[in-house]
Order: sequence, then structure tokens, then C-alpha cells
Amino acid sequence: MDENIDIGKQTDFLIGLQEIDTQIYKMESEKELKPQEISDLNDSLQQKQSGMKDADDNLKAIQLKHKEKEMLLGTKEEEVKKLQGQLNLIKTNKEYTTMVGEIESHKADNSLLEEEIIGLMDSIDEAKARIEIEKQKFAEESKNIDARIKEIEAKVRDIDAAVIELKKKREGLIPLIDKKILNEYERILIGKDGQAMAEVINDNCGGCYMQLPPQVINEINMKEKVIHCENCQRILYIKDEKA
Repeated sequence: MDENIDIGKQTDFLIGLQEIDTQIYKMESEKELKPQEISDLNDSLQQKQSGMKDADDNLKAIQLKHKEKEMLLGTKEEEVKKLQGQLNLIKTNKEYTTMVGEIESHKADNSLLEEEIIGLMDSIDEAKARIEIEKQKFAEESKNIDARIKEIEAKVRDIDAAVIELKKKREGLIPLIDKKILNEYERILIGKDGQAMAEVINDNCGGCYMQLPPQVINEINMKEKVIHCENCQRILYIKDEKA
């Protein structure tokens, strides 16, 4: 290390740089989560849309069943008319009684069909009401999600703007730092999730919390060279008021 380098000042510069990089790392980490947040919101909206589709499919199924029952009722009513028309042609009481019984049986079946049809009409009304509810839910959820997505996009723009300003401040500090020391800092920064510096707190490394030997504490206070934590390799420093 160049003997003319003021390690105390260099450490101060590095601390300032670390404060900037901490903010940048935090903001960029937050930004990385935003696409997933938007994707989750879109998935939620898709689920609401699926609910609306299910309600519509249910209505169509009931309407189809209703139509089938009406067609069946129409067929059976024709059969009753046909049988009634044949009554005048019957010559014996036995045949007449049998025919009347068959007609009454058909009429009973038709009554049941009519009840089913009325029930299906009620179900159709309920299904239509459900569709309207699902549509309202979807419209409301769509509005809320669109607003939330716009908020997230605005937040991303705010983060981008803030990071640009922080990087400008960073560029202003870079020329003040010795290149070799800066290279050490940058190397550690990448491998330690944006935390290349560690403050010594109660004789412990603030990065990995390992207790530091008295000799290391003394070397830091001497400010003759950059001192690293033997465990996590972060650059150690002690704030002047704690020295």
C-alpha cells in the first residue's frame, strides 16, 4: 500500500460509498420483485375471469337441460294427444280402460317434467344473477388491479430515477478513492450482497458478527492499512466517536 495514502480519509470515502451502494442495492432488490408482483396481480385477475366463465358455463348447461326437457315435454304431449285421439277407435271396455291408464301415466310424467322445467327456469334466473355478481366482482377487481399495477410501475420509475441520482453521487466519490482499495471494495461488494464494509460494534464484525481479536481492533484504529474481517472478508472500520 502506498505510504502516502491516508487510510483514515480513504475509509471515510468508502463509508460514504457504502451508504450509497446500500441504498442502490436495496432499491434494485425492491425493483426486482416488482415484475412478480404484477404477475401475481394478473393471475388474481385471471382467477376472477375464470369465475365469470364458470358462471357462464353453468348457465349454458342449465339452459341446455331446460331446452331438452321442454322438447321432451312437447313430445310426450303429442303422445297424449295421439292416444286421446285413439280412444274413439277402441271397441272394448278393457282396451279403453288400458288406454286411459296409459294416458294418465303420460300426464303424470308430464306434470313431473313441468315441475322440473319450472325448477330449471328458477335455476336459470339464479345463474344469470350469479353471472352479474361475477361480472361486478371482475370489474371491481380489474379496476383495483389496474390501479395497483400503475402504482407499481410508478414506483419502478421512482426507483430508476433515485438510482440514477445515487449513481451520480457515486461517480463523484470514485475519483477520491485509491484504485487498489476501490478494486478490493468492488470485489467484496459483488460477493456480499452489496455490503463490502462492516462497522466494528462491541469488538464484533458488523457483517458476520464474529468477535475480533484485540490486535485487529488496534490495527483498525492505527489506520495504516485496510483491515479485512478474517471470516467474511469485509473491510472493517470503527467510527471516530467509537475509536
